[in-house]
Amino acid sequence: HQRESRRCFSNGLGKGKSFLLYCRRIRRKIIMATPATRTKALSLYRKLLRAAMRMPTPNRQNFVIRKTRTEFKAAMSLTDPEEINNAIRLADTNLDTVLVQAEHLSKLMKDPNYQVDIY
Repeated sequence: HQRESRRCFSNGLGKGKSFLLYCRRIRRKIIMATPATRTKALSLYRKLLRAAMRMPTPNRQNFVIRKTRTEFKAAMSLTDPEEINNAIRLADTNLDTVLVQAEHLSKLMKDPNYQVDIY
């Protein structure tokens, strides 16, 4: 129990919910996929949540976490293998996008010449 509490994320997963317990709950709900696609989907889910933490601001982190959860919950009801594979490809593309955006925005935020105009 103490080990689980050390793995808690401060953003997105809520107070007292560990990352591993949340992934186990998601794993139980993915029942129509083959073991290989289930493993790939869970791996992408974890990678997307970790990539969200690379975003430079809490708002962006929370957006990626919410979007990831919403997309994966919607994909849990898929039964057609082709639709499942399309959803996995989309998640893989989203992961690449999040990682590129996180790197770009982090560099941008560190630039002393960067100014945010709020109107």
